[in-house]
Amino acid sequence: MEQQETKKVYFKRNVPYTLSVRFNSQDTQGFLLNAVQPWIAVPVDKVNDFKMANRRFIMDGIILETEEPNVNWATPNALENEDIDELLKNYLKLKATVAEVDSASILIKILERAKEQNKSAKITTLIQDRLDELVVNEGVITPREMQGVS
Repeated sequence: MEQQETKKVYFKRNVPYTLSVRFNSQDTQGFLLNAVQPWIAVPVDKVNDFKMANRRFIMDGIILETEEPNVNWATPNALENEDIDELLKNYLKLKATVAEVDSASILIKILERAKEQNKSAKITTLIQDRLDELVVNEGVITPREMQGVS
């Protein structure tokens, strides 16, 4: 039996700090709105309970009703092995993509694929330089530093 999708009303935090909202007045756990999860979806049939439980937050403008958030993020970090193989065939495209990638894990993956395919020093140096730049800024632990622990 297919589950029907219920209509939802979305609320978002309007302050730079974490806060806890409740689904109803008897809710003892609540839900945290923070930088990672700044919005909450409330089923339409439960909106009145939500509004009553969070009356002060709504009246003070701490949480606001909003449109449905877009969760389809486009990111240069979403590279699969096939994408990496295509990039390694075109230096200019690789150079542009590597400059946009901000995930050390993905850069390590690209570098390992380049070494597996015996790519030129120019390509591996380009990737390694970008990786070094990120690692210095983020303090990322690489597999080599983990000493074989995975």
